Amino acid sequence: MMAARRDDKSPTPAPASAPAAPPYYIAAAPLFIGKFGRAHNVGDLVPVEHVEQYGWRDKVRLPDGYEAADQTQSEPETENGQATTTGKGDA
Repeated sequence: MMAARRDDKSPTPAPASAPAAPPYYIAAAPLFIGKFGRAHNVGDLVPVEHVEQYGWRDKVRLPDGYEAADQTQSEPETENGQATTTGKGDA
């Protein structure tokens, strides 16, 4: 009896992309609950729900491999990085 020929084609892995929401944040500064209750030290893993609840958005960073979805540019997109007008008399 002859065995059927088997093609050893392994599926190609999907391209790696940054996940949408991080499982945690990393403290970039000491985090407090209230005035004196220290909750996290620099470098600690911080639960996502705590960041929103306690207003720590500006005191944490995303883990490696994640990109902020709400990044805004601080400079306009122009040729030399300076916002200018093209018409005369627009000053």
